[in-house]
Amino acid sequence: MRHRYHKRPHRVNRGMLALLLVLITVFLVSCVAGSDPMWVRSVFGLNVVHYESEPVLASCATDGAEAAALCDLVDVLTTGSLSLRPFNRPSQAVAHYRDAILNDMLRDHYMQYSGNGSVLGEVAGAYPQQVISMLIPKEDFEATVTRCFGSTSVRHKSGQVFDFLDRVDGYTAPIQAWESQVGIAVERLEQTEHTWRMAFRLCRAEEQSSLYTAVFVRRDDGSCYFYSLDAA
Repeated sequence: MRHRYHKRPHRVNRGMLALLLVLITVFLVSCVAGSDPMWVRSVFGLNVVHYESEPVLASCATDGAEAAALCDLVDVLTTGSLSLRPFNRPSQAVAHYRDAILNDMLRDHYMQYSGNGSVLGEVAGAYPQQVISMLIPKEDFEATVTRCFGSTSVRHKSGQVFDFLDRVDGYTAPIQAWESQVGIAVERLEQTEHTWRMAFRLCRAEEQSSLYTAVFVRRDDGSCYFYSLDAA
């Protein structure tokens, strides 16, 4: 007697199929949306706060303590020019202002980065053909980016002035820190549920920049970080 064998159709696991569809959707949307993490949260139905569209709850003094603290964050971006490049995510801010951020760190902590003989000795051993008089560890740069822009992920690379030395995981530059000589004139400061929204101009002598609007997100401890910068 012959036995007839019937091939059973393979059953596609519904869970795997659903996961595959989600991954395809994420891939297709990422091609359009780019690297902004906000769209990822919205795809998965998570709560997305649109900080820039929050209604204003109060107007605040432009010469108070809050404005001064926010101006300190803006000052990190200044290099002497009256022009700033807008951004709307941390990776974009770091790409535009890597040299400015590193310069601000060197300006504020010059002796810390130039006076550590043991560290500079290691650098000299790793790069014997270069004269290196200062080094900013990548961990310090990451901490500054987190403090100023709320980011926990940083891509390390050389800028136009500061070089990233991958053998010693740090940044160096052939020049000393420079002062920007640029002031910040606050024209409007507003408070929303989660943010400060500040309109300001850069100024130098009799010159003034166009109007900029910066949004800063407040942390639970009262500190703030840059969320976006727009030019009028």
